[in-house]
Amino acid sequence: MSQKYSAGLVSRRFWFPEFKLYIQLRLEGNTDSDIKFKNQNENIFLASSSNRQVEIYQSVKRRVKVLDQSGIELFNELDVDNQKLFNLSSVLILNNLFADFMKEIYAKKIRNRDMYLSKIDYRSFFTEKQKASEEIKQWKEYTIKRLIAVYHTYLSEAGLVIENNSFDELTPKLLDKRLIQWLIDHDRKDIVIGLGGNLS
Repeated sequence: MSQKYSAGLVSRRFWFPEFKLYIQLRLEGNTDSDIKFKNQNENIFLASSSNRQVEIYQSVKRRVKVLDQSGIELFNELDVDNQKLFNLSSVLILNNLFADFMKEIYAKKIRNRDMYLSKIDYRSFFTEKQKASEEIKQWKEYTIKRLIAVYHTYLSEAGLVIENNSFDELTPKLLDKRLIQWLIDHDRKDIVIGLGGNLS
């Protein structure tokens, strides 16, 4: 069965503070409907427009939903580095293409002790995917460029790279064992590997 890919990330941000706030509200007993109401009436995510207000709510809600209750409770126990990785993990669960990038490019770099990501590395990933996927082959050049920029931004905001002249320097984080176990329990060993974690 062929993998389904989406370019949906082009319009979405990392939204870590929003993700964290959504989880805090859930832990305080608010339902998704309660949070939707607060968002509509109080603009709790400080969106710049009503359309953005809706987009942030819907996107962050989807990310939090994949965590389930155990993940929501675990998030609150993690340090900030691992909370950011949990946010990133929720994105990877929802986006197969980005998950492939982490496993096939980011993690491979770490294994090879090659701690730099170049623009060519980003580009070659999409070139290979275009060869293998009719869906991605149809994407416009603009879409590819936007996704490359989004991947770079997500990795930077998650603390996994630092921009260094024309390269991104890899700065992998130590994954909390509880986050690793949560991902394993949810059949996402590939994300543990993609984040540079160890399954043993």
